[in-house]
Amino acid sequence: MTVRRPGPGSVRGRHTCPDCEELGGRYTLSPGFAIAARYLATRLQSYGYAGAGKDGSYFQSFDLINARVLPDTAAMTLSGGAETKTYKYGDFFNSASVAADVNASVVFAGYGISSKKQDHDDYAGLDVKGKIVLIMGSGTPTGVDPSLLGDEEETVGAAMAHGAVAVLYLPRQYDLGAMKRDSYRDRSLETVRLAVATSKIPAVRLKEDTANDFLRSLGLKVKDLHATAKEGKPIGPKATGLKASLKLAVETKIESSQNVVGWLPGTDKSLREEYVSISAHYDHLRANSKGEYYPGADDDGSGTVAVLNIARSMAMDPPKRSVLILFHAGEELGLLGSEYNADFAPVRPLEKMVANFNIDMVGRSKHAGDLNPRNSQMTSADTIYVIGADRTSKELHKLNEQTNQDFEKIRFDYLLNNPSHPDQIFFRSDHWNYGKHGVPFIFYFDGVGEDYHQPSDTEDKIDYDKLTRVARLVFQVSWRVANLDHRLSVN
Repeated sequence: MTVRRPGPGSVRGRHTCPDCEELGGRYTLSPGFAIAARYLATRLQSYGYAGAGKDGSYFQSFDLINARVLPDTAAMTLSGGAETKTYKYGDFFNSASVAADVNASVVFAGYGISSKKQDHDDYAGLDVKGKIVLIMGSGTPTGVDPSLLGDEEETVGAAMAHGAVAVLYLPRQYDLGAMKRDSYRDRSLETVRLAVATSKIPAVRLKEDTANDFLRSLGLKVKDLHATAKEGKPIGPKATGLKASLKLAVETKIESSQNVVGWLPGTDKSLREEYVSISAHYDHLRANSKGEYYPGADDDGSGTVAVLNIARSMAMDPPKRSVLILFHAGEELGLLGSEYNADFAPVRPLEKMVANFNIDMVGRSKHAGDLNPRNSQMTSADTIYVIGADRTSKELHKLNEQTNQDFEKIRFDYLLNNPSHPDQIFFRSDHWNYGKHGVPFIFYFDGVGEDYHQPSDTEDKIDYDKLTRVARLVFQVSWRVANLDHRLSVN
């Protein structure tokens, strides 16, 4: 199996894909996104896949609530004693699809986690009813496994359960650099959620300087809390003696989008009701206020191309179990397409999903001698991050390792296979919406570099040899799982 390189007529200008420009970056709610969906559907149909959606459709449609902040009307104040400080949009960023008009005391609730089954409660002895909660929004203390937390046990869910009226997030470590760019502000103006999902209380993420203003009365700084969280040390809940007001006006509208879903029936009558799923997200980012578009060649053009090639190869020699191909929409908006399929309307019964193989960014390599600190976590041409596997199914982990030794011999890096890693990659792609339901998964990922979520993520920078090797590996592993005479054991 090979991944086709672009032909000589497929690049122009500054070596970018003309289709990417035509589709405007494949933003989930853009007209060009529907063109990309039709292309993927026709490819699956040509390979012999049936549509896995309603009435045999290749599209799984769902409605979204699109909420756009009116930035000129957004304001936040912070009061402590006789001093009041006012902030404008850009000092803080919207993080929920709901309007806000609140004025209340601020309570610092540390990590913002409340889990009885893991014997940790940042809200113990803390009254936050009718108050605004300030929380880390990332990181977990020692002894708490974030992969076992439910939505109601952390961040906004826990704050709502305890009666809070709004949430203020401290900036995550991996957001600090991005928050300084205009593109971050542009993207935060629009938040999108599934129309079928429960509405949440207002939530905003604070810029570093703004967050330090909130923390000053506690004698804390953002960088110090990040260091504490990295070590998993306790961050105790504290009354701040502060009051804050938050106003956010939003305009909302209902829009629709779609996952692209294809189904290849298994050859074994006793096993074909079970299936392996292979996924990538085919959406990316909206053009920014300067009119620049984001090609998303690696994120996740590389995964989409890999899954297409895997789908074609599967069809040439169908396995015993069925194969479900999932091209998710709305990943960049918060894993929305996979959330819809996993939580609300699975195209096939979730309990029959034997494993999920998710491919998101597998086409870039760090060049030898690259000293750019922004590329420090990118993998080399012979390396790929592997996430999940041993944490979800030790049998799947062993099979992945053995298959790699039998064929591709890629170096596996498990640095990010840690739910408590500050970058939180364990949770940041579509596999997690299946993993949280107990489905074994492997997520293949090449690492974040300087072109991540930038207009410079272009196809001329793709390492096609690496992309081909990863695609072949995922095919080989998933084909073996689909032909096992038993179902994978689950941790």
